[in-house]
Amino acid sequence: MKHIFTLLIVVFSATLSAQTEQNHIPVSKSIVGIWRLIDERTLANGESIRIVTGDYKVINADGTYYTFVTWPNQTTIAQYGSYEIESDSTLVEHIIENVLHPRLSGKDSPIKYNLIDENTMIVAWSYNLDGNIWINEKWIRLPLAVPTSVSGVNFVQPGTQKH
Repeated sequence: MKHIFTLLIVVFSATLSAQTEQNHIPVSKSIVGIWRLIDERTLANGESIRIVTGDYKVINADGTYYTFVTWPNQTTIAQYGSYEIESDSTLVEHIIENVLHPRLSGKDSPIKYNLIDENTMIVAWSYNLDGNIWINEKWIRLPLAVPTSVSGVNFVQPGTQKH
């Protein structure tokens, strides 16, 4: 978990320093931002649950992006490249390198996207790049917030602790 926070701080700092005020990731209402992949499943009893993954995507205002994955003992960059928005629902990722799917390295990948709201994005990408097989994903924007707990540990906000 320490690795993910360190990586997020580095990413956040580098991204913010390269942008103008209106493009800061924390206030973006566009696809620019730091996104986390989630999965929603319906259990046998009909209950719907949300599964939060360790997959993140950073989409920068300068037309670059990268994804990273949190494994049990480390966090790694899985893919990076640049992107071009073709319409309000389509972009093309120019993949420089993808270590999870190496055959996608050096390729252009069409992406269909829909911002459901400013914090939720639905994405579909073609696994085989010819549009026959599409992978659907749901991503949520990382908030600008102080967490109240992580893994059962409650945080005390500065100035609120009782002596």
